[in-house]
Amino acid sequence: MGIRGRIKRWVETYKLYFDVTNLVPISRRYFIIGYFDGVITIQGLILGAYLSGKASSELIISAGIATAIALGISSGWGAYEAERMEQRVARKIQAKAMLKDVGGIIKRAHNFAIFISSLVHAVSPIIGAIFPILVFAFLPFKVALPISIGLGFGQLFAIGVFMGKTSGINIIFAGLRLTLAGVLTLVAVTLLSPTHIS
Repeated sequence: MGIRGRIKRWVETYKLYFDVTNLVPISRRYFIIGYFDGVITIQGLILGAYLSGKASSELIISAGIATAIALGISSGWGAYEAERMEQRVARKIQAKAMLKDVGGIIKRAHNFAIFISSLVHAVSPIIGAIFPILVFAFLPFKVALPISIGLGFGQLFAIGVFMGKTSGINIIFAGLRLTLAGVLTLVAVTLLSPTHIS
């Protein structure tokens, strides 16, 4: 079998994996949840650091990257455990329907779904968090702060638009709903900040 034949077979195999496990909507859902968590968490960290009165670009970059990595590991691990359970349940349902144990390509498809779901949920919060952090690497702190917060709002609006377009609802309304989550997060961080309370 030539290279083209191998590539075609590879594509067909993984397309089958996606179809068998309904992996596209699962991965999309994990990406949205992870990305949203990444943006919201970093916005809270940045504002919390600012309200402490001791924030600097170096602190936010260091703490932000550490937080993004920790969030990615937590999300990926959680997704792995959840999908491991769900895919096992799905295999049992398929086995019951077929009156026999499903193995071979079906088992590989479910293992593939576990891996991809976990990877997507691990990477997506890091992607969501990294852009607001990077602003502090290129601009002075006082300039970077509002730009970073604004960029976070822009990311939330964009992911909301994506959700609206995918689900067929008003994209502006969907974008504003997620942006509102960012606004409420910053309000809560401000009001509950120990520095603010004292």
